[in-house]
Amino acid sequence: MARVAELSIEGYRSIKGCIKIRFPQNAPLILVGENNAGKTNILRALDLILGEYWPGSKEPEDHEFWQRDALQGKIEITVTFDGMVGDAGTPLQSFVWTYNPKASKRCAFTGKSKQGHPINYVRNEWRDQCICVWVSADRRLSYHLGYSSKWTLLSKLMHKFHSSLIQDSSRVDRLKAKFHEIEEIFQEVEEFSSFQTGLAQQFGEMFSGMSYGLNVDFSAYDPSRFFRSLQVVPHENGERRTLEELGTGQEQILALAFAHAYAKAFYGGIVLAIEEPEAHLHPLAQEWLARKIHQMAADGLQIVITTHSPHFVDLMGLEGLVLVRKDDENATQVCQLTSQQLVQHCLNTGSHRQKTNPDTILPFYANQSTQEILNGFFAKKIILVEGQTEQLALPVYFQKVVLDVTREGIEIVPVIGKGNLAKWWRLFTAYGIPVYVIFDNDCQDDNTGIKRKDALRALGVDEHNRDNYLETDQWLITPKFSVFGKDFETTMRAQFKEYSQLEQEAKDLLGDSKPIVARYVATKLSAQNGDAGWKKWQELKDAILNLDLSN
Repeated sequence: MARVAELSIEGYRSIKGCIKIRFPQNAPLILVGENNAGKTNILRALDLILGEYWPGSKEPEDHEFWQRDALQGKIEITVTFDGMVGDAGTPLQSFVWTYNPKASKRCAFTGKSKQGHPINYVRNEWRDQCICVWVSADRRLSYHLGYSSKWTLLSKLMHKFHSSLIQDSSRVDRLKAKFHEIEEIFQEVEEFSSFQTGLAQQFGEMFSGMSYGLNVDFSAYDPSRFFRSLQVVPHENGERRTLEELGTGQEQILALAFAHAYAKAFYGGIVLAIEEPEAHLHPLAQEWLARKIHQMAADGLQIVITTHSPHFVDLMGLEGLVLVRKDDENATQVCQLTSQQLVQHCLNTGSHRQKTNPDTILPFYANQSTQEILNGFFAKKIILVEGQTEQLALPVYFQKVVLDVTREGIEIVPVIGKGNLAKWWRLFTAYGIPVYVIFDNDCQDDNTGIKRKDALRALGVDEHNRDNYLETDQWLITPKFSVFGKDFETTMRAQFKEYSQLEQEAKDLLGDSKPIVARYVATKLSAQNGDAGWKKWQELKDAILNLDLSN
């Protein structure tokens, strides 16, 4: 069966210039990014080529053109395949849908062979080799498990069953004989037999000149639709249920299971696209579903999801991770890395680790990731901090200098130690996410300074100046990073007159947990007391807001 290898889109909705997305082997394609970045538009483009509606008759509406320019805009969507074959077994490379309002034939749905020869007409039989089933936000499971259209997943499945069935004529004859036996049993019901005879007689009298009439029959008797009598129904504790009784979360899980069984039975031939599979699921169910999605993809099902949940991000499948964002023109852009590209970025930013090679870099990152760290993929900017103390206290201080980090899409990510600052800075900046680094000079876990020097080297600080930053006991703020002197608490005590008193108050009330004490003090300090520390927090706020990848 055919598989999608690549999708390219240009001029469609929020997508201006051409973006290309590679589909990984045996791993899901995960589209992440903030709201309104264009993730759903990518699914729409895929569905336009491989979904239930014929692309050749598509007439785009104004909003489907970049900047709604229906007079001058041009749309082009290309799906490249592996294993797609045309007539006489000719290997096919791609399907291309274009819409050009200036062309004599505005809409064109064409193809290209593996040899590069153009194909002017794409046959439906070719499209059937690789279909897209889109489980959108409205979760249309009842639609896909019914026969309301020949494009539903169940209709396509039964069509495939029927095609296999009729290849053996003796099997068809045996099945017809069995159905005839069933009909004879129904004829024993006098009311049924009388109704059937009377209906035929009435049509014979009223429409004698017509070639068509009505018979009371079973759909399974029709040799063109033996399997149409089959239904897919949910059950609970041995009792049959309706699809309407299912929760939305259960529906999407069943849709996933059905598509997986389809792909296994026919060796692929389906792309399952799911919008926000985490919707309507509690966190543990999200984690479970994420594992199932990765397992099913490893088993051959092509899956594309959009998500805002870190549960679905697996760094071992990094080549299927696509960060979707808007640029300065408000146009959708994508960033998709190979393991080799990540290695090169790490080497370019000063990594000296032996693990920096394509064979080990993904396990190196995947085995040390946490949900809090992976949240960074959904942020506009990231502040990397050493631990929970800064993670809990910083949002409070920023709020008091009028910076709501949540509203601004800034994620404060604790990396659990100085030795992890450089590592995660390299990963996130490889995806083009601006990252600000905050650490202190507490040497407890970095006596030689190697860990802090690695972070400074990644940040581009030359060797001559690194020692100056490692030796300071002052609160230093630069465009790329900040040093909280000897340690966070000592620096805050020096900046705020009431800090020590509030610290003791917190310990008396809440115990000695440093993160809890730090947050308590931050909430109690008044931004109106004129302490010098508030000027420093304002300076840090400005540095973070001004941060971009050019810093």
